Amino acid sequence: MAPATSKRYNSDVETLRKKEYPHMNNGVYLDHSGATIYAKSTVEAFASKMLTGLYGNPHSENSPAKLSGDVVDQVREKMLNFFGASPKDFDLIFVANATAAVKLVADCFRDLAEKSRDQKFWYGYHKDAHTSIVGVRELTRGQFHCFGSDEEVEQWLQFPENTSINRTNPNGLGLFAYPGQSNMTGRRLPLSWSWRARHSDSLQNTYTLFDAAALAMTYPMEKIFQDPDRAPDFTCFSLYKIFGFPDVGALIVRKESGHILSLRKYFGGGTVSMVATFGDKPWHRSKGLQAPTYKLHEGLEDGTLPFHSILALGEAIDVHVRLYGSMSNISAHTSYLIDVLYRGMAGLRHGNGRPACRIYSENKDRDFRNPSKQGSAIAFNMLLPSGAYISYTDVERIANDAGFYIRSGGVCNPGGIFSLLGYEPWMTERALSAGHHCGSNGISVLHRLPTGIVRASLGAMSTRQDVELFLDFLRATFVDVDGEGIDIETAALSETPTLRSIPSEGALTERQQQSVSASAPALASAPDLNLGLDNSGRNDLLRKPERKKSRTRHIPLLSHLRRGEHNHNKPVVAKLPSLPSLPARSLPGGLPTLR
Repeated sequence: MAPATSKRYNSDVETLRKKEYPHMNNGVYLDHSGATIYAKSTVEAFASKMLTGLYGNPHSENSPAKLSGDVVDQVREKMLNFFGASPKDFDLIFVANATAAVKLVADCFRDLAEKSRDQKFWYGYHKDAHTSIVGVRELTRGQFHCFGSDEEVEQWLQFPENTSINRTNPNGLGLFAYPGQSNMTGRRLPLSWSWRARHSDSLQNTYTLFDAAALAMTYPMEKIFQDPDRAPDFTCFSLYKIFGFPDVGALIVRKESGHILSLRKYFGGGTVSMVATFGDKPWHRSKGLQAPTYKLHEGLEDGTLPFHSILALGEAIDVHVRLYGSMSNISAHTSYLIDVLYRGMAGLRHGNGRPACRIYSENKDRDFRNPSKQGSAIAFNMLLPSGAYISYTDVERIANDAGFYIRSGGVCNPGGIFSLLGYEPWMTERALSAGHHCGSNGISVLHRLPTGIVRASLGAMSTRQDVELFLDFLRATFVDVDGEGIDIETAALSETPTLRSIPSEGALTERQQQSVSASAPALASAPDLNLGLDNSGRNDLLRKPERKKSRTRHIPLLSHLRRGEHNHNKPVVAKLPSLPSLPARSLPGGLPTLR
C-alpha cells in the first residue's frame, strides 16, 4: 500500500482501521511502544491454520511434528527476509522477547569470561538503554561503564585506550550495548557504532549488542542488515511491538560472530546432540559447535519452541506486508504524525503565556519529522500556570478515564529519567529513602521535580484523528486559556462513566443521562494544596484570594470531542444538550511533596 496523500501521511490507514482494527473503536490507543495492535486478518488467518492443520512437537519425527518443524523453518527465513537480513549472513533465534534475547547474550559472555585470567568481561552501555540492557552489568563483577552521552561513545570509539571507562584490559573480552531508539523519548541513536567498534584495532574482542525493540516498530530494518559488515553482532527484538500478535521475540546474530554464543555452559532440550549423565566427567556436545551439521540456532533454542506462536507469526508477517506494503511506508506515516503531535503539544500555553506542557527530547534541532533522528514516541509532563508539575500518574489516570491510553512513570528507562529530569546521584538516593519506587504508587513529584514522565507513542495504524483528538483532550483538560486560574482541576474521573460505557454518538437512555448528571455534582472550593512552593514563590494564578469559589473545569470524555471548526485556543466540547461534560474532582491531598 502506497501513501495516498502528500506530506507522507497515509490516509488509507483510516480505511484499514474500520476493517482490520474494529477492536480499537473504544478509545484512542497511544501506547504502541509498549505493544502495537494486531490486525483482525492475522487472528483469522491463524485461527484458520489451527483449525485445518495438525501440529505436533517439532522435536518428534511424526507427520504433525514435521509439519510444525517445517513451519518454524519457513517463518524463521520469512522473518529474516522481512528485516532484510540475508540467511547466508545471519541466523535468527526465537526467544520470548527482547529481554530474553539480552539475557541469552549476557549469560554467554559471563560463561566465556570465566575462562579468562580475571574471570571478568567488560560491559559498556548507553544511558538511554532499557532496564533489561542495564541489568547485564550485574554479571560483570563490577567491570562496567555507563556512557552518559553520544559524544562520550564517539570519544571512546576514536581513542579506546585513552578513555576512562572502568576497563582494566582494553584488549579483553567486552560487550557494548545500546538501543537504536530510546524507549522513553523516541530519539534515535547513531547506527554506525557497531561498524566503528568492529574496525577499531583496539576493540577486536569487543562485540556489540543492539536493542532494536523500540526502533523496529516503525523503522525499515534493512538499513541495519543490508551490509553484514556494518550490522551489529547481536540484535534483539520484541516482535509484538511490530505485529501486535503473537507474543514472541527474536535474536538476530551475525554468523561471523555467533560462534561466541555457542560456548555457553547451560544446555536445554534440543540443543545438544549427546549427553553423558554418568561417569567421573559427565559431558555433552552442543549442536552450536557442530557446524555445518547443525545450525547456530539449534544450539541456542532451549526446549520446545512456541511453535503455535511461530505459526501465528508467519501469518502476521504476511498480513502486515499486505496492509502496509513496507516499513518505509510506516516510517513516513508515523514520522508525519509524531511531528504533528509534537508541534501541537509544544504550542499548548496557558493564558499567562507559560507552557502547559514540557517535552523531553535530546533531538537537538527538534526535527521530529526526520526518521533518522526521531521515532514515533514523545515524552512529556503537564504543567500548571504557575510552572509546577502535574502528577504524571494523575495525567495517565484522567486520560484513561476519558478513553486515551498512554503510559506514565519511569517506562523502564532509568538513565533517561535520571538525565532528562535533572537528577543527580544523591537525589536518586533521597527519592528512594523518601519511599519512592517505580509504579503507580510511587511519589510523582518530589521537591518540585517529577520522578517520571508521560509517554504517548504512535504505530502503523495510528491516524491523524488520533493525534488531533488527543491534542483536543490535553487542551480542554490541562490548559487554562482564560487566565482565571486553576485549582488543580485535573482529577481522575473514577466515579464517572467513561468512554467504554458511553456510546460514541451520545445515544444514551434517559436513565443513563440521569446517572451521568448524578455523578457530576458541582464542587466546592478546592483545598489549598502544597506543591512544594513557599509562600513567596506561589504564583497567584494557582490560587486567587479574592475568589470565593473555585471554577469548575470540565474534562471532556472522548465521545464528546469532535473535530470541526473551532478555536484551538479554547477547550473543545461537543454540544450535547442532554449530556453535560463532567466536572473534575479536586485531587485528594494534592501532589505528593516531601521535605
